[in-house]
Amino acid sequence: MESRSRLVVIALVAVLAVVGGFAAGALLTGNRGSPAGTPTGEAQVSESPSEIASEEPSAETVEPESESPEPTDEETPEATESASPAAAAPTASITFARLMLDAADNPDGADRILTWNSATGSVKADVRSVTPSGNVRMCLSTPDKELGCRTAGSGTLSAKTTKSRETFILTLRGEGTSQPAVDVALTFPARKPKVAIENARFDGTAYPDTNGIQARFDARGSGDAHLVADWGGHPFLYEVDLFDETGGSGNATLANQGPSTNVDEAFPVTAGTWRLVLQNIEDGLGTTDLTATISWP
Repeated sequence: MESRSRLVVIALVAVLAVVGGFAAGALLTGNRGSPAGTPTGEAQVSESPSEIASEEPSAETVEPESESPEPTDEETPEATESASPAAAAPTASITFARLMLDAADNPDGADRILTWNSATGSVKADVRSVTPSGNVRMCLSTPDKELGCRTAGSGTLSAKTTKSRETFILTLRGEGTSQPAVDVALTFPARKPKVAIENARFDGTAYPDTNGIQARFDARGSGDAHLVADWGGHPFLYEVDLFDETGGSGNATLANQGPSTNVDEAFPVTAGTWRLVLQNIEDGLGTTDLTATISWP
């Protein structure tokens, strides 16, 4: 009996040893095929900022260029991180000398209108009477904004633009019955300066005060001074003169030209001060409107 009990105990111990081994193996190997972490269905969002800074939008607005076949004053830098800012445009200057104005109360008169394009920077129009014939009404504007007016014998209007290209307009008229002659000096930043004048006069040698235009400009280097002008439907004989006021040898005269209703001429110039004159060399037929554009290097 005692031997049988001993055998039962030994058998139970053996069974327990086998069962315990399987359990331990299950505990050691049961998760071997499972992934280390369970993926979530939502992206994780970090509240800490990224180490890579995002590019802030520029505070400077680049104005769109107007549609024009003419070259612009803006030089756009390459769109790379190493591109340096474009250099400021140099200052251009031109003076229209002894420009006779129409009186405000003349129903057949018209404003003299000067138009030009400026690059970023300051613009100034300086108007000086050269005859004691009363005051001038002068106004400066852009195509969509009045910038200011004043009425005086002489005066200066100035403005600034942050645009890469802005059009400025100066209008001039005698006050009341006044018909003063004025010098009009314009300064503005531009790489390729050009100024247009409307409602000037081409009345002929019988009317010397209102016969053509003369303009003095400062060429900043070598290139062509270009004159384009039109005086309506009647053909006249005309003359164009260019004077090198720095004492050089660049004077040029186109005498006894036409008859024609327009002119388109280019003259080589070097750095220095030049005076350009356009005149009708016939007696004329009275009031004849003249539109002209002058460009220079």
